[in-house]
Amino acid sequence: MTFVKRKAIKQKLRKKLKLDGHTIEITSQEKLYFPESGLTKGAIVDYYRRIAPVMLPYLHDRPITMHRFPNGIAEEGFYQQHISDYFPDWIERATVTKENGEPITHVLINNAATLVYLANQGMITPHIWLSRIDKPTRPDRMIFDLDPSGESAGWVREAAVTVHDLLESLGLSSFVMTSGSKGFHVVVPLDRRQDFDSVREFAQNVAVVLVQREPDRFTVEHRKDKRGDRILVDTLRNTYAHTAVAPYALRARPSAPIATPIRWNEMYRPEIHPQRYTPQNIFRRLGVAYHDPWHDIEEYRQSLSAARNRLKALTT
Repeated sequence: MTFVKRKAIKQKLRKKLKLDGHTIEITSQEKLYFPESGLTKGAIVDYYRRIAPVMLPYLHDRPITMHRFPNGIAEEGFYQQHISDYFPDWIERATVTKENGEPITHVLINNAATLVYLANQGMITPHIWLSRIDKPTRPDRMIFDLDPSGESAGWVREAAVTVHDLLESLGLSSFVMTSGSKGFHVVVPLDRRQDFDSVREFAQNVAVVLVQREPDRFTVEHRKDKRGDRILVDTLRNTYAHTAVAPYALRARPSAPIATPIRWNEMYRPEIHPQRYTPQNIFRRLGVAYHDPWHDIEEYRQSLSAARNRLKALTT
């Protein structure tokens, strides 16, 4: 192969993007990241570039854990909490303490350039803290992660609606998102008055009520060999320094599914399942007909105080 041909191929595999005043060189665009769906690294970078305006509000000022697959999902990936030494200085970062008290410096994804840069570094999925850096011990989200033992989308859709109805009876507004994996996340926006321990205790008590009411459907047993075909109501994400998949994040599964916010009235549609949305259909969804169902989630921030009293009446 001649030098000219090698140079032409190299140029084809690289391109430069200018975002937020920063130039990012995108490398190995043709590398296959999702073999079954045919998506390349370039396609993943382009997805995050296009989704950035919708996604960034859910990432802003939250410490990030990166799920990285530098050679695509056919090879084992790894989780990375700390920022790499070679990341450029313009990427924002925050030093927080881990649960054991040790400091750790996380990436903050506060602009499109950072999101695209990390995608070029092989980050498939950003996982976010449930609190922001100005009040790291005060979560502004409470999450119920519904994890089914089987693959019945209808079963877990109905379970999510049941969680919604219980929260509504407690006076709490909630939002729902496909996980991009097996289940759904039910999310309650909070006003940051409670610490993580209080929020997790409340969430655990809600899970207990669900199990008491429908023991054949729900469980709080994390061991899979003890769940049977019941749905795990996982509340452990409501813990300091723990994370949850970010809205509009890709997941490292064959079809490249996306964790997608949806409306509650969509939960009655049989076509809705945890891996329903992918880079091939998400932008059509976000067009004129739907926009972003969570665009006003911050307007629903709420206290757990009154709800705690209502919940106590159900558990005594």
